[in-house]
Amino acid sequence: MTAISALIDIGGSSVKVTIRDNSAGKILTHEIGTTPKVQGKHISLNPDELFATVIQTMNKSVKGLSSGLKVEKIYISTLRQGFCLISNEKELTPIFLNSDTSGEMARADIEKYGFRRIYEETGHWFAPQLTLPKLINLNRVQPDLVRQNTKLLFVHDWLAWKFTQEIVTEMTLVSAGQMVKLSDKGIHAELLDFFGIPEDILPKPHKFGTSLGSINAQRLSILSPLWSHAEVLVGGGDSHFLHMGASLNQAGKVVVSAGSTPISLLSTSMGASTVLQPWKSTSFKDSMYFLEGNLGYPGSFFGWLNKNASKPISVGALSLENISNAPAVFGSCNMWNEEKWGSRPPFSILGDFSKSNTNEIALGLMLDYSFALANQISALLDDGFEVDQVILTGGGASSQLQLILGSLLDIPVGKITSDDAISNLFSMLDDDQRDLLGFGNSTLTLDSETSAILKSKAKNHALMYSQLEGAREVLENAS
Repeated sequence: MTAISALIDIGGSSVKVTIRDNSAGKILTHEIGTTPKVQGKHISLNPDELFATVIQTMNKSVKGLSSGLKVEKIYISTLRQGFCLISNEKELTPIFLNSDTSGEMARADIEKYGFRRIYEETGHWFAPQLTLPKLINLNRVQPDLVRQNTKLLFVHDWLAWKFTQEIVTEMTLVSAGQMVKLSDKGIHAELLDFFGIPEDILPKPHKFGTSLGSINAQRLSILSPLWSHAEVLVGGGDSHFLHMGASLNQAGKVVVSAGSTPISLLSTSMGASTVLQPWKSTSFKDSMYFLEGNLGYPGSFFGWLNKNASKPISVGALSLENISNAPAVFGSCNMWNEEKWGSRPPFSILGDFSKSNTNEIALGLMLDYSFALANQISALLDDGFEVDQVILTGGGASSQLQLILGSLLDIPVGKITSDDAISNLFSMLDDDQRDLLGFGNSTLTLDSETSAILKSKAKNHALMYSQLEGAREVLENAS
């Protein structure tokens, strides 16, 4: 029997602990929400309050474990650009979240280094949410914070330190924070020095899966005895964990977390990027690079529609009539690069949709999402990246989405449930390959006429998208 493993996942709005009970063949999950503090561009969590929430979530999650079992392994999965600074065994700052955009005030600093250069070297173009620009700004307004013995801990690092007193980091987090020279897969000391930041502010990176030892006695005293034998192992970024469970860490599989925003791909090379500029990081596998795009917030718009609909939403069958009646909706970023992300249209529905019902608007949202996905995946192919399958997972991974993508792309489109992806993840963490679940490709296809209409609608959608670009900035400046 494999070890009982737990995954502690800290996001921007909640803490979730997931445990696989191998004896009962079930997954236990408990989640508790957090309330970030907003001060202008700064969005943060109080470290003491967050840690108390982690402990509470851990204690609640083990209540359903089979009698006689204890957790043996702990992996930590967290948002990636979030961090805090520590020194002399205490936090100097709150935990700044991904949604913190104070990095915007470092745009001019990054420009001096060179926008193109920083993307080519780190795999990340400028975005105010990234760790590096936030750290640059923090160093400017509070230079005393970045001093000797100060360490920058990503959220994963912070929790590992709270449990074990070990001060370590992990390379997928450093690279997602824009502080790695990607060609060397090492900390970019020259880049940090350019901005007056000492290289040793970052702890020594440890490999994924490295043991950090047991939870210290102080922490065990407030935890359930079912955690008393747990070993803390180096984890990493949340998107990397999601990709692992959905793709089995195989190259050439584009994973789409439908209903959320990210798409991701493991590649044996960094490749060359033209129109699409995926963010590129190290991966849990030394031989691979992790590429990711982003579609914006289409899941949020669907949630808004679903919340305000009088009846449950169903996009129904994909017929010529339904597709023709669907309004033109814009909620996704159709090409992930710095320019397109900044100029993407605001959420909008074009034309006279006063007679459209909620199901037709929902289909319009799905088409918008599908067209953006197909655009970004096609751009990966145009740039020579190996893509042999698209895998849908998450709450929005429907058979309709699978059919639409299959018609727009000449690539098999598979689907795996979130539960099966989680089960795969635990099997891989426990090095148990016996129960891995595959991702089935759709056996259904749309007829040629419907497929042709979809492709034509996709072209018209891209044309209208280009005409709406920049409207967001106009509206924001007017408000």
